[in-house]
Parts: sequence; C-alpha cells; structure tokens
Amino acid sequence: MKQYVTIDIGGTNIKYGIVSQSGEILSCHETDTPVACSGATLLTKITSIVEEMNDEKNSGIGIATLGAVSPDKGMVIGMCDNLPALAGLPIKEHLTEKFKLPVSIMNDVNATALGEAGFGAGKGLKSFYCITLGTGIGGAYVYDGRVVEGAHGVAGEIGYLWDDTGENYESLASAKRFSEESKLIGNHEDKMLEPALRGDSRYAELLEKWSMNVARGIADMVYLLDPGTVIIGGAVSDLGTLLTDKISLQLNKIIRSDYKGKTTIIPAMNGNASNMLGAIYPFLK
Repeated sequence: MKQYVTIDIGGTNIKYGIVSQSGEILSCHETDTPVACSGATLLTKITSIVEEMNDEKNSGIGIATLGAVSPDKGMVIGMCDNLPALAGLPIKEHLTEKFKLPVSIMNDVNATALGEAGFGAGKGLKSFYCITLGTGIGGAYVYDGRVVEGAHGVAGEIGYLWDDTGENYESLASAKRFSEESKLIGNHEDKMLEPALRGDSRYAELLEKWSMNVARGIADMVYLLDPGTVIIGGAVSDLGTLLTDKISLQLNKIIRSDYKGKTTIIPAMNGNASNMLGAIYPFLK
C-alpha cells in the first residue's frame, strides 16, 4: 500500500507524519513553528522534517499551510501574516528537486475540506461547503471531489465578508470571539462554548448572538453556492452535533422559507487530522 509524507504548517506548530493511501495515520509528530525566521530558515526546517520521514516506501509529499496558495506556482502568495516567511517560498520546487517525489501544496482550510471529502463527513457527497471556526474563520467549497479554487486560489474565504456593523465575519463569528466575550462575563477560561451549549445560563445571551452570527455567514454561502451540506471543522469540531444542531436552528430562523430544510449542517469527523489527510488527497484522485 502506498504511503505519503504529510505536513500541516500552522502559525504555532507544524504537524507532520506518514499517512497511507487508505487514510490511516501511520505516524504523527509535532514541532514548534519558527515564527520569527527567514524564508531560508523555514525552508530548512521543512526540508529536515521530510528527511526525518524519508522512506523508500513514500510515494509523495503533501503540504497543508496557512495562507493563500497559488495552485500554478505551488507556493504561498499572501495572507500569511502569522508566518510572513512563507510568502514566495519555493517549497514545492525545492522539495520536488531534492527528494524526487511529487509534491502537493494547498491552503490549510482546503486541506480540511479535502480531508473530510476523502476520509470523513464529506465522503460520498457531490457538493458541500466546509467552514472552520477557530482563532479565525476559513472556508472552502468542494464540488465533485475537488475544491473550487477560483481565479487566484482563494475562493470561499468567508471570513472576509463584511457585516453592516463594519466588522468582518471572522471578527464576529470565530470561536475566538466567543471566548473573548465569555471572559467579559466573568469567565477566565478559554473553553466555555461547551457549557454554554449545555445550558449554562450565564452565557445564554452571548450564545444566541454568536451562533446567530455564525448562521448568517452560512446563510450567505447557502444563497451563493447551494451546497446542500455544510461541514463545520476547526477548533470547535469536537463539540459535534451539540454545536451544529444549534447553528442549524439559527439558520432556519433567518433563511428564506424556500431554502429551509435544504441544507444539512454536520460536524467534521477528523478533527485536527483533517489537514494532514487532505494534504495527500490529490495523490489519490
């Protein structure tokens, strides 16, 4: 059975390992992301990870990364404020030449969506929209097993939509926003969304406002794309249907009557592993 090196480059850490063609994670490791570094240092770090995982059984290298990725150039071209050294770094070209293996590089949210398409909640679905709620918000539309990338590889990025208050969707509906506002109520912990969903009355008003903001963005995607299914991933995916049922309820309050009941909202199945799985998905098509 074929196996692949997979790397997930985040703003805080880099996850990496070996994944089989059936989606089994054969090994998984984690290291700190060298945030304040040069492009050369970052490229050396990525190369050393591949060297650590190097095996004659490997059939390719899949990379998921923060930032906007050009499918043609095979590199990050922007939107990487948390790791500026990524911009313009010839990762694909360098690794292809050094290891003589095919290399795929994609945006991390696209990887999440493809991880779910190949091995999770999106398997067998012709059309779905994947939204990740965490420190920020990302989105990707999958149709017929492929991410719809748009002209510049950044289609579906819902976080940049503007609200009539002057704030963007990410600032209003991210998991970070809920966490920050819950602290103003008196909580000083980060994970109060679950108690709120389970009925903690201290957060009832905040939960209504926040979940409605999430639903508004999803409604926009339903009108634009008619995806049929919305998969919610990111830091909140472990809350499962506890969260998605609440958002579905809110969505059906605001969406046009002729759209009601036509969009299913479900949690991602693979959690933090989605990116690593999605990064190797292009090799399986």
